Amino acid sequence: MTVAVDVRDLRKQYTMGETVLDVLRGVDLTIEHGEVVCVMGPSGSGKSTLLNIVGGLDRPSGGAVVVDGDDLAAMDDERLADYRRHQVGFVFQSFNLIPTLSALGNVELPLVFAGVARADRAVQAASALESVGLGLRLDHKPTELSGGEQQRVAVARAVVNGPAIILADEPTGNLDTTTGHEILELIKAMNAEGRTFLITTHDRAVAEAVAHRIVYIIDGSVVKIEQGGVA
Repeated sequence: MTVAVDVRDLRKQYTMGETVLDVLRGVDLTIEHGEVVCVMGPSGSGKSTLLNIVGGLDRPSGGAVVVDGDDLAAMDDERLADYRRHQVGFVFQSFNLIPTLSALGNVELPLVFAGVARADRAVQAASALESVGLGLRLDHKPTELSGGEQQRVAVARAVVNGPAIILADEPTGNLDTTTGHEILELIKAMNAEGRTFLITTHDRAVAEAVAHRIVYIIDGSVVKIEQGGVA
């Protein structure tokens, strides 16, 4: 395998008045293409901040994040926006779907921002929805879908641009056990096709179900990395 993401001495500080809060304290981590890495830690440990910086949603205070050879710290705002459109896909705990749009319309959104022609958008979005088992739900709005189906739409939206890595922040956090298991099986199937995932979770069972490696973060520092349940 080759390295997809190389995190080097990553630091993040927030200043609140006279108080400086160290959220990340020199994190080092590599993720290979085709690997699933789960980041675990208590609330406030820095795992979501790490995900946001790798996703280009936040900038580090120091260190580097290199994705497929591109250093995010060297990117200006325009290049960083292009990176978010093309090189990473996002899956959120709360789905973050647009309620007035159909499943197809929601999955088309990243393609709209990427400047893909309308006819091509429809074809690509429909294909992505079919790949997550929602080929018969294209015209359904989020309120007409179950929680698991909404998260499948979110996964389809994340992969429709063919990103190098998919970032998932507590992807089963709002789902019941059975539905959460279905999403984990979907992640495993996509990983078997070669997709790379960086996932945050507080649930060790989730990490063991899908991860090649589990990274433990406490107080902004990596304290342990161990093998997950996936060979």
